Amino acid sequence: MSTTRQGVPKTQAPRPLVYSFPHTTRRYSGPSPLAFSPDGSTLAFISPKDGPAVVCEIPVAGGESRTSIAMEGYVLHGLAWSSSGDLYFTADRGGTERWQVFVRHPDGRIEDFAVSDGDRVQHHLSRNAVSPDGKSVAISTNAREEADVDMAVVDATSKEQRLIVSEPAWHVAGGWSPDGRWLCAMRVAQNTDQDLFAIDVASGEVADLTGHEGEMQNTPAGWLADGRVLEITDNGSDFLHLEAIEVSTSEREVFDQAGWDVELATTSADGRGVAWSVNEDGYSRLRWRFGEGPAGERATGGWVGDLVVSQDGTRMAYTFVPVDGPQEIRTVDLRTGEDRRLLTGDRAPSYAGRPESIRIPGTEGGIPAYVWRPDGKEGRGPALLVIHGGPEGQSRPVLGFPVLLELLSRGVTIVVPNVHGSTGYGKAWQTRIHRDWGGIDLADFRSIAQWMRKQPDLDPDRLGVWGGSYGGFATLTCITRLPEYWRCAVELFGPCNLVTMLENDPPNWRRWNRLWIGDLETDREKLIERSPITYVGNVRCPLLVFQGDNDPRIPREESDQMVGRLRELGREVEYVTFEGEGHGFTGRDAAQLVHDRTIDFFERNLLA
Repeated sequence: MSTTRQGVPKTQAPRPLVYSFPHTTRRYSGPSPLAFSPDGSTLAFISPKDGPAVVCEIPVAGGESRTSIAMEGYVLHGLAWSSSGDLYFTADRGGTERWQVFVRHPDGRIEDFAVSDGDRVQHHLSRNAVSPDGKSVAISTNAREEADVDMAVVDATSKEQRLIVSEPAWHVAGGWSPDGRWLCAMRVAQNTDQDLFAIDVASGEVADLTGHEGEMQNTPAGWLADGRVLEITDNGSDFLHLEAIEVSTSEREVFDQAGWDVELATTSADGRGVAWSVNEDGYSRLRWRFGEGPAGERATGGWVGDLVVSQDGTRMAYTFVPVDGPQEIRTVDLRTGEDRRLLTGDRAPSYAGRPESIRIPGTEGGIPAYVWRPDGKEGRGPALLVIHGGPEGQSRPVLGFPVLLELLSRGVTIVVPNVHGSTGYGKAWQTRIHRDWGGIDLADFRSIAQWMRKQPDLDPDRLGVWGGSYGGFATLTCITRLPEYWRCAVELFGPCNLVTMLENDPPNWRRWNRLWIGDLETDREKLIERSPITYVGNVRCPLLVFQGDNDPRIPREESDQMVGRLRELGREVEYVTFEGEGHGFTGRDAAQLVHDRTIDFFERNLLA
């Protein structure tokens, strides 16, 4: 790790209770940080604890959790518990995202399962990856060709891999049918365009389930007891909903549809238990069904990070972040609807509470946003614009970053928008940013900045901006193309040059990034015109930059370019880099330094 200044100790940044990687994330689908034991008596979950993630287990009936898997130097990712008692999980080193699959046997032994040496091959493990009889495990792998992600079935005993899909595309395993005959697969064209098909694992027969023209989202959610595939789709609608597909005929039936997106969905291994979550303006509403019984539901008043159903379908577990308390793991009995808290994370010094949900006038419609205002503030005070990653992500009505909670407690208003490109507000809103980075989003940021300046409780001369990943690109876009609005900015691992970012993409990302961001052969001039580095001479405000040395998504070269040019121009910039970290900071020391340096920076440049 290198840094230009000494970190200033502040309050300890609390860690989340569980790492959450929702298995319906469009691009990757698969991994889940939760898994029930075969008999449903125990729940395994991936927890950061005091450092890199470990797997913990807790009795569902209540009791103390215990660490069951700890691998020094690794970060753990997804879980799948076999009916044989073997617990499969993925892990990587140093933030490189070169995931490998391991297995923890019932006697506690941990072995390599699908592991390749070197820095090229990665293996992905989906929820419900293990066949009902426990003899086979479905994985996604780029071992054949780095630019492609194939599907393989791995023998649980011999570990021999057999490719069942090997084509030039990114494929994701979508779970086994209850009888073990079929394996669902997803072929990803881009975030808003996927195809599903079912593979007869023994014969190799392939059934195309979602053939379509144009873009259509089709994300696997499991199998129903009657042998139909359950999927999340926007078929015929601007919003995501649930449909069931008959394998033999591809006939589709709506399973659940609302005026908001279905964001998560999963089934039990036997297909009797189904659970899903509806995203209502950022708040999660849980729904469920067991067998032929009536559907149940509850409004959560917060955000559901992921969910899983026990193998017999009788119980659901989910991670939950309330607006006014620590993260929780909760369970629901799908037969009775009883909902109870299983585990609670460490309580933070303060919580932000429920924000004001507004629509900021924009050039193409109202921009959804949450606003947290400090208690007891008089007169005009500072404000911070917080921009999420993605861009096809969504900020939720939970102020989860400790640094933002601390700033709120010190009198800073926090403005968190979901600009064009965000999920949760329909397909038209999400896809508007495709091949238009630095276009429609720039218009949104201008509208938001103008709105912030006009608010009677905000000081127009003390506005800051903060974001990571795509949010880092957006932050750099704000200070280079809208420089007159900002007092200071903090940027984390964001691209500054769309051309070099695409040139350095991982091979298996390049196919969809041509459709998502732009084609280097046909769009080069536009990409240059939209890149923050093109306007670096416009920067007026102090900037703090964080970057991991091993970042596979946004290589360090991106931050080096921006910082180097700013220093050549004599601008005020602070730069902190981290060895052994990737696209995000998993080590406690790294996370704490990011927290401390950010608070120190805003104290000097926004609060002063």
